[in-house]
Amino acid sequence: MTALVCLRRPEALPRALAAMSLLAATPVLAHHGAAAHYDPGDQVTLTGVVTELQFVNPHSFVHIEIAEGAGDATTWRCELSGATQLIRRGWTRDTLAAGHRITVTGGRARRESNSCDIETLVLNDGRFVDEGESIEGASIPQRVASDERAVERAMYLANGQPNLSGAWVSRNGGGTGGNTPNGPPQPTDAGLAAAEHFDFRFDNPVIRCESGNIIADWYRQQHVNDIEQSDDRVTIRYGYLDLVRTIHLDTDSHPENLTPSVAGHSIGHWEGDTLVVDTTGFVERALIPRQEIMISAQARIVERFSYDSGARTLTRDFTVFDPLYLTEPYQGINVSDIAARPYQPFACVDLSGENNRRPEP
Repeated sequence: MTALVCLRRPEALPRALAAMSLLAATPVLAHHGAAAHYDPGDQVTLTGVVTELQFVNPHSFVHIEIAEGAGDATTWRCELSGATQLIRRGWTRDTLAAGHRITVTGGRARRESNSCDIETLVLNDGRFVDEGESIEGASIPQRVASDERAVERAMYLANGQPNLSGAWVSRNGGGTGGNTPNGPPQPTDAGLAAAEHFDFRFDNPVIRCESGNIIADWYRQQHVNDIEQSDDRVTIRYGYLDLVRTIHLDTDSHPENLTPSVAGHSIGHWEGDTLVVDTTGFVERALIPRQEIMISAQARIVERFSYDSGARTLTRDFTVFDPLYLTEPYQGINVSDIAARPYQPFACVDLSGENNRRPEP
């Protein structure tokens, strides 16, 4: 373990050391499922000066210069969650700035020198940042719209459609998307064979700033999604990785010669106040990357979107049909609240390094 504890504010030392001793006794997995890339059993503690903060999505990085004596210094690159997530936890671009002296603890990178994930952090002013990246005493921005704003929401648009439009924030942030009545999807033999060519550590699309699929990206990391309606189409902009979908309301069939894509081709119709969406034409993709569950080009997904005026929530239930890769249809339900803030682009920046690249055989 590298240990260079030297804090600017002495009063912060007992608290920091107590947290670090707890981590040493019970290693924890980092905020972003980092065990695939960082070793929780190989903890480092680093104190140094910030030279740069890359405050971006999907992951931010802080560069820290560590003095090693006799004028020598080493620069470490340590990972945080993406900028959008950090802002939701009270961070700003000025939370870490060049010249700040900080102390971090975290797991050492498995395939990259002088790199770690940040599990705890003591800021330049002595405030403690816990393993959930919450800053001691920070003001947390509101994520769900106030009751007054929700009450003002019209049930129907001028064209008579039920009003699903606006900015929504999912209550589910990870895993398999919330309530999955029949449990995790079960792969067929063909699905297992396809997964042999997919390694979450190196093939997860987000590493290359690519969208994953229309199911998981809706709720992943609870970014704000936006729905826009017109007479003949519904446009959905995903807050995660900027995936854009067009749902065609003016046709009841898919084109015969579809070009496969991540979003596929969607057609929709109204059943009462519920928007029913049928999507086909997918490229082969990981349905749940961390579990290495795949869907094939034969996949078909049916979603149902409905607004509950009493609960002021948007519910999306989905069923994934893929007889080639899944033994049975995979079902799930996501619930979203009216967002307090509007949709913002994800604006992904690929900062992946050797730690995210498949080693040469």
